[in-house]
Amino acid sequence: MAVLQRAAAVFCLSFLLSALPGCAPSAPPPPLDTLVVALESSPLRLDPRVGTDQSSWRVHDVIYNGLLKRAQGGEFLPDLAESCTTDDARSWRVVLRDGIRFHDGRPLTTEDVAYTFRSLLDPGFVSSKREPLRIIERIEVVSPRELIFHLSAPYSSFPLQLILGIVPKGMTSAQADAHPVGTGPYKLVELRPDDRFVFERWDGYFGAKAQHRRLVYRIVPDGTTRSLELLRGSLHLCINNIAPDLLPLLARNPHLAVSILPGATYAYLAFNMRDPVLGKKEVRRALALALDRDALAKGLWRDTVVKTETLLPPGHWARAADLPPLTRDLAEARRLLDAAGFPDPGGGRPRLVLTYKTSTDESSVLQATAIAAQWKEVGVEARIRSNDFSVFYADVVKGAFQLFSLRWQGIVDPDHYHEVFLSSSVPPKGWNRGFFSDPEVDRWIEEGRTVLPREQRIPLYRNIQQRVLEELPYVSLYTHNLVAVHLRDLTHVDAIPQSGDFTFLPEVGRR
Repeated sequence: MAVLQRAAAVFCLSFLLSALPGCAPSAPPPPLDTLVVALESSPLRLDPRVGTDQSSWRVHDVIYNGLLKRAQGGEFLPDLAESCTTDDARSWRVVLRDGIRFHDGRPLTTEDVAYTFRSLLDPGFVSSKREPLRIIERIEVVSPRELIFHLSAPYSSFPLQLILGIVPKGMTSAQADAHPVGTGPYKLVELRPDDRFVFERWDGYFGAKAQHRRLVYRIVPDGTTRSLELLRGSLHLCINNIAPDLLPLLARNPHLAVSILPGATYAYLAFNMRDPVLGKKEVRRALALALDRDALAKGLWRDTVVKTETLLPPGHWARAADLPPLTRDLAEARRLLDAAGFPDPGGGRPRLVLTYKTSTDESSVLQATAIAAQWKEVGVEARIRSNDFSVFYADVVKGAFQLFSLRWQGIVDPDHYHEVFLSSSVPPKGWNRGFFSDPEVDRWIEEGRTVLPREQRIPLYRNIQQRVLEELPYVSLYTHNLVAVHLRDLTHVDAIPQSGDFTFLPEVGRR
């Protein structure tokens, strides 16, 4: 079905692009002072202390600021903070910029910062973001502009926690979801779940003012619809949500452009390590060796992705450069399945049957379909179960899966391993959704947190990457490039950070 839908989309767009001007569906274009950006699904939580899905992050990016912000290559830059310093990785002193105000006019002080982090640490506050903050022993408010985070142990990756969006003192999670108030370049003025989120420029913003007066996030789950709306001008910008084989067709339109930039979004397959079948290392390795990632990269993704063996993006200071690539080996995959107790039963019957969960996103379903076809060559039948993202994601969080595919967006620090592979970081304490457990990986992760000099941390993270590649709680697929399809007259689209954050949107203007 997904293949037929993709073929229909290509045919439809080809027809529109070859027709006379004006044959594309018409609609009143948005005002020139409005930027309309597509999201595949509705944000689940607007509270930055809680939201973990990609669409929620897109909202957080324009409403809130953290003390620090992501930069290229795993670095961090000041945001709300004027400075952030430490001598021992245990006491972190933060000084705020002067004169920052929230959207409701209240001045930002260190009391708001302390409240944001203390509220997350409250035992009654439910969030997977709480666990890495438990290392905070106390927060000392020195003055309205200065505070010190005192940690129970050295934590060299603590700056990663300081990108959390800051909310006003006293704001509950329910209030933040209903009427979010931040310090960012845009403020939310209209919320229609599953339709659109409308933002207005916050003229009291401490940084450069947004180029567009209004920003609209349109919720458009269907990829074909996104493409058609780009053609008619009712969408201005789509990032990483247009089918790759439609890109050449859209690039032919004189009003559109396609920009491809280096990215840090990591695509992977995750296994449930408690599953009696997938808990066997031989099965996981057989599935990995049955994959033809080169064929997926070329045929499905049209070379908009880069094959990877690790979740850390190219150019990252902690990325291991010498990991042996997993190359396709069908004979070895079959041998491993035999060894795991799943011999070929003959008669065209499968050795084993697995349930593969994914969202209803067209590219995700196509990827699952292609992977299932490759696994069939070694006698493994993958039954694809696709659901709306909220339903699919709920199953992932509670561990109700055998295997699933997802992406991690914008990985900037190797302490990400603490959240996804530390044995104690299972939900709701973290994102170890497949229940991976390895005492040595735990030790390396914890040691990597306590060592401050990078030259001492790099070998630890290399060990982690090597062991994960051996044990395969994830199968690394590829790192996605950033692919933006946009109106040709938009400027600064090339300012998209490698992490894929939407923090660049205020810079986007018009020629």
